[in-house]
Amino acid sequence: MKILVLGGSGHIGKRLLELLALPDSATWAEPTGASRSAGPPQVKPGGWVTVNTRDAAALTTALQGFDAVVNCVAGNARSIALGAQALAQAALRTDCQRIVHLSTMAVYGPAQGNVSESSPLNGSIGWYGQAKCEAEAHIGAFVRQGGEAVMLRPGCVYGPGSALWVGRIGRWLQTGRLGDLGVAGDGWSNLVHVDDVCQALMAALRLPLRPGELPVFNLAAPDSPRWNDYFVDLALALGATPVRRLSPSQIRLDAWLAGPPLKALQRVMNYAGVSSARLPEPMPPGLLRLWCQHIRLDARLAGEQLALDWTPYAQGLQSSAAWLGGGHPSHNPVMGKATCLH
Repeated sequence: MKILVLGGSGHIGKRLLELLALPDSATWAEPTGASRSAGPPQVKPGGWVTVNTRDAAALTTALQGFDAVVNCVAGNARSIALGAQALAQAALRTDCQRIVHLSTMAVYGPAQGNVSESSPLNGSIGWYGQAKCEAEAHIGAFVRQGGEAVMLRPGCVYGPGSALWVGRIGRWLQTGRLGDLGVAGDGWSNLVHVDDVCQALMAALRLPLRPGELPVFNLAAPDSPRWNDYFVDLALALGATPVRRLSPSQIRLDAWLAGPPLKALQRVMNYAGVSSARLPEPMPPGLLRLWCQHIRLDARLAGEQLALDWTPYAQGLQSSAAWLGGGHPSHNPVMGKATCLH
């Protein structure tokens, strides 16, 4: 099976290409990476396609000769929504019949409680969720016009290489900007290891489908903890102790008062060609809502139909901490105990 991986330079796309290149996968998969920019230097000639993923004509050319495409494209709202529309149009014009589309739990919006794949979509809480809802609609239209597709809705993807859910959070813990948040961090994390997402993507490529069928799968590890437990466990694994106990007002001040000016300054510096790496990372206010949201993805369907072997939380946590530059294997991350600074 010849597979084109769009968004191949991102966290998930890059790891998927690595796994598809392993001997076990090489017996059935011939992967090629794709993105708007040139591929990594180590990629063999012919193993990368440079393409504008919002350009249906360019995608039509890029998809020639491929049996399936995996859509891992991230970016802004236009890249996500219009990119999915362009991909659907291009796939219908070629022999590339199957799309495996990476969506997100954000399509469930402010939902609370146990959430299955049949739960209603709600893009009301931000541009990202809205763009992902629009992208899913384009994939649905593709199937209604005769295409094949599988959609995955992962929770928060962590593991080595995760800039958002390991790198950023780890640095906030190390600088004391994040810690035990009390009730403000009592929501479920819905963490899923990057290797488990890739495992699901590979299974979706080979999943038998009936005409007109569009399987959708939530992805979240069954042992993923609450956010407070993850913060304390990651801090412990990084040696970032004592862990601060922060009040809701402290975390709101960081996100709502310091966040917007930091973000604005970051944009100005980047526009001027000046590195903003030394600036404190802005804390998006939307994260405060997520950390206290009592939504728990029901991922039993993925476990059963995609035969996933979930990465244990303790293992995923230690590999994440080791990637970030810490990692203390003598600690037991599932204990969730660390010295706290009141």
